[in-house]
Amino acid sequence: MHRVPRLVAAIAALAVVLLTAGCAQVVAGRAVAVDGPAGTVPTPVPLMPGDVDQLSSAIAEQVQGYWRTAFPQAFGTPWRDLAIVRPVHPGNPSEQRPPCVDALREVESQAFYCPQADAVIWDADHLIPKLDGDFGAPGVVVVIAHEIGHAVQNRLGVSAAARADPQRYPTILLEAQADCYAGVALASFTDRPVAGTRIGPAERDAALLAMIGFRDPVGVSPGDRRAHGNAFDRVSAFQDGYLGSAQTCAGMTLENRAFTQRRFGSAEDAARRGDLPLRKLLTAVDTDARAWFGSLAPTYAPSWVPPPLQPQASTACPAEDVRAQGPASFCRADGGVAIDPDAVATVHRSIGDYAAGVVVASRYALALWVAHGGAPTGPAAGRAALCLSGAYTARLIDATGSFSLSPGDLDEAVQALVADTWAGRDAAGAADPAAHGFDRIAVFREGAQGGPQACMTD
Repeated sequence: MHRVPRLVAAIAALAVVLLTAGCAQVVAGRAVAVDGPAGTVPTPVPLMPGDVDQLSSAIAEQVQGYWRTAFPQAFGTPWRDLAIVRPVHPGNPSEQRPPCVDALREVESQAFYCPQADAVIWDADHLIPKLDGDFGAPGVVVVIAHEIGHAVQNRLGVSAAARADPQRYPTILLEAQADCYAGVALASFTDRPVAGTRIGPAERDAALLAMIGFRDPVGVSPGDRRAHGNAFDRVSAFQDGYLGSAQTCAGMTLENRAFTQRRFGSAEDAARRGDLPLRKLLTAVDTDARAWFGSLAPTYAPSWVPPPLQPQASTACPAEDVRAQGPASFCRADGGVAIDPDAVATVHRSIGDYAAGVVVASRYALALWVAHGGAPTGPAAGRAALCLSGAYTARLIDATGSFSLSPGDLDEAVQALVADTWAGRDAAGAADPAAHGFDRIAVFREGAQGGPQACMTD
């Protein structure tokens, strides 16, 4: 997060699963698995060595089975099965070397699509057990469906077009399309078990966590040939596919797709790796959020004046409401906005500075909603808080003033939205019981993309 003097917001404290570009013969889209982000996922069943190949191969076959029907429906031509779809065991010296690599070790902890051989290959010794252990079957689905998404691009001529005109089809756009196709494939399995796992809201959130884990390292330029997208960009593409169609993904272009990934603006930014100390963060949010939400008052709540951020809630606000709202609270009794110092410090320390920032911003959003005449409690209040905090966050992406987002901040916001319901709680601390992390991010994105006018409806 930037502030004058120039300070940068925190890089996510959670571990990153890095997607790097493939070798010269392979479409960018390799997955390298280390530790995934924290979150609640379905408890996986431990896999025996023989089960790994069975699980991943069954998922690959089911994804291809989906495209056999969906591809001709969407694009008017038959689906052609991949020439090679197989797990590889890099630790087995007798394993046959797959196409597009010079040595088995190049496959370790990776998955990739090779257009020259029309092959999807993945490491069954490290990658699949890691994904299944961290995210369950949905994590495996996301990776394999993403790589088969590159095969969809190849069959549509996009891979050839990208080689001919990489400026029109940069890596980050190709990866967004593949993330989108992964969302389309996962959505098709909501009524059918995927390798014995039915895809419900919890599994959908597990898939989101996998997408977050495969974000780029903080500070990678969106124009880098290895760029795959930050957490916000990747989750957005996945959601667009899940909620849309194959045509949605195929229609993505640089003209209609805004990427939020940014590189560090200076060596100082990069050296700091971003942490804005909590006290300075809260001071900056207090000033900036009050000014921005106050600028909306003439339109939505003419008599409202945003309150200063308080270090603790006033005694006028019921203690149970304050506690139930979490790290920050809005008091419907006096209209105040306050923090719980210990709780907000925990969020700041465990996820990052803008995770704390977006939670505080959501309480100003709720205050504006109530001043507008909205009910302080109920699902509509929670949606307004999420949506308006998204609108506020979007104006910080390329802000030219003294306070703006830095690389990693949007990732922290996404992680906070998946990790807990704080930003979507109403004035009594209740969250919509029907909403999950996927839903919270979708509402946040409505505000980020549509502005405050998209949020101020009943």
